Amino acid sequence: MDAELTTTRGLIPPAASAEPDANTMDEADDQFDNEFILLVPDEFIGCILGRGGSTIRRLQWQTHTTIRVSNADEPFYPGTDYRLVTIISNSTAAMDAAQQLLLLQIAQNYAKTFREVSCVVPDDMAGRVIGKGGDRIQEIRNCCQNAELSNRGEGAQGERVMTIHGGVHQITKALRMVIDLVFHD
Repeated sequence: MDAELTTTRGLIPPAASAEPDANTMDEADDQFDNEFILLVPDEFIGCILGRGGSTIRRLQWQTHTTIRVSNADEPFYPGTDYRLVTIISNSTAAMDAAQQLLLLQIAQNYAKTFREVSCVVPDDMAGRVIGKGGDRIQEIRNCCQNAELSNRGEGAQGERVMTIHGGVHQITKALRMVIDLVFHD
């Protein structure tokens, strides 16, 4: 029996080898502090989930995060036609890795149409993203084609939507900056 464990250990991620137990997932979720929400067009969700959820399980295993995708029957994010992809982790590096791999997955499958992504910024963190005199948001704009933070009142209460335009490399770099600004103490 030990020989069987030795030959398969490390080859198959635990999440991919069996369906996760709902109770285990709830207990694991309690240890994560931060949530980063990407807003993704519905047409791209299939490539994030993968056949039978295989892609999202692999991404979670690779990045040590929990990634939740809103159900198709749930309403879209207020004021948009985007589904919510929530990355949960207590590590900003893990959240950054997850957003990079998610966006790379989309870009590989939709190279011609993938040019923007949105994320949710809590109102109380908007000042960090904007910076004094707009210097931080200008830095973010300099690394991508464009980045806009919605005004108060748009989207859900207590949140603003930031939309970033550009290529996948530009978008992931801009999102890395946003993650660092929002979750850095």
